[in-house]
Amino acid sequence: MNLEKNNSRNREALKTETLFFLFIWFGFYVIGMIFIQLFAALFGLPDFAEILNGITKGEYLEYLDTLKILQLVLHLFQYIIPALVFLFLYHKKAALKTVYADQKPAIKNIVWSILLILSIYPFISFIYYWNTQLLPDGAISQHKLDIQKVFLEMNSPKDLILNLLLLGLAAGIGEEFLFRGILQRLLTLWTKNIHFGAILTGLIFSLMHFQLEGFFPRFLLGVLFCYLLIFTGNLWITVIVHVFFNSIQVIIPYFYPNLAGNISEVQATAPLIAISSGFVFLLFLAIFRKINKEYKYIKIS
Repeated sequence: MNLEKNNSRNREALKTETLFFLFIWFGFYVIGMIFIQLFAALFGLPDFAEILNGITKGEYLEYLDTLKILQLVLHLFQYIIPALVFLFLYHKKAALKTVYADQKPAIKNIVWSILLILSIYPFISFIYYWNTQLLPDGAISQHKLDIQKVFLEMNSPKDLILNLLLLGLAAGIGEEFLFRGILQRLLTLWTKNIHFGAILTGLIFSLMHFQLEGFFPRFLLGVLFCYLLIFTGNLWITVIVHVFFNSIQVIIPYFYPNLAGNISEVQATAPLIAISSGFVFLLFLAIFRKINKEYKYIKIS
């Protein structure tokens, strides 16, 4: 009877925590959207949809930096602020410990995690191309790809720094704290299974990017990030790897501008390269798993 009561209390506590998190997340999402609209109205900016359509045609480029800064602010409201507010309001002094961010990451885990993400990149590129072939004509968001191309056309160190802040640092920190730090933990507790928690988190992570053509590669990356947390028990590992992965995609086009033009084109990776990438990744994963012999994540009894 006492066990049943404890289980019931734990379930109610988990329900309360989940609802509180969703309330905070949705609330700051709405606040962020309102803030952006008020800012645009206050400074007389054109309609955002009009700007986004224009910059792909060489118009409204004078608003590009402003657009990036507003995107950065919106990301703060969508991910970083709600994650931190939820953690420190609900878990208080145990906030960082709750999301496994209270310890320094081991250097060996950082190195092997980066090797893992580098080794799987060609395979992910192959999956991306395969993903696009599954979609009917017109389903690929070419407009978003064109916007990404414009964002990655950098002409000065200022452009590089702004892109690294937006696409590298903010995205890496915010998405990892919210998805891996908070959501993965909640889903693991709800399902009572670390693997289901990882898969569901990867699924939601991919869906939240709202790009069908990138669904499967983002899902795989999302699940990989989840398992990096499960293996190491350290959220900073996934933050570092995510920031590194995103930043590389900013730095390379800066030093090799011709590569930025290829982003709006879906290109195939040779199957042999993709298969080799997969084998190297599995080899590195086996070594990484041997280094981290036991799961250092939530213990489900």
